[in-house]
Amino acid sequence: MNLKEIFSDLTTQIFKVTNEDNNNELFWTIKPTNLKLIPEDEGHYFIKAIQTLPNSRIDCFINISTPERIADFVIKLDSNGQTILEDFNYQENSVIPTVASDCYGDYELYYSKENPQIGIDILKSGLEIAKNKNIVSEDLGYILRDENRTQEAIDAFLISEQFGPSSEYIFLELGQLFETLGQTDKQLEYEKKYKDNGGF
Repeated sequence: MNLKEIFSDLTTQIFKVTNEDNNNELFWTIKPTNLKLIPEDEGHYFIKAIQTLPNSRIDCFINISTPERIADFVIKLDSNGQTILEDFNYQENSVIPTVASDCYGDYELYYSKENPQIGIDILKSGLEIAKNKNIVSEDLGYILRDENRTQEAIDAFLISEQFGPSSEYIFLELGQLFETLGQTDKQLEYEKKYKDNGGF
């Protein structure tokens, strides 16, 4: 099927691009997948997404290039029901995937400034089925940190530690979060882990 027909499939969450030779992206060839998470392989996908408005949501799709986990554009229906393509980086309101990711990337992909809980709920659901639980829990932890939900952020980053954090900076985050709670012993413990794992 062509990308312009993507809204005809109401059940698939992730489509894989199989041919992008056409200069008009709407005529790229895509195929449905059974994937429930953005994979960590090298590929180009269209992911079911939502744009979060102050009082409503718009169903849409975003493209994701993996393993970099980069989004470039958004696919929507216009007022006439025609499929249109817009630049992801110039959206007035947040557009976030409706599925979590096994592929590492910028956590802000899931951070809806209008309603952060939407992204939090998506990540919590994804965490249950993720292969790379450290990746999903880190996305979750950073959003919770930014929302000043300190204990929840700690809990998320501790899951990352359990499954192998992406870098030593997770220990630094934990140290800073424990400092916020006034838990000096834990703060010092994680500052040491940060340094022991290459931090300085």
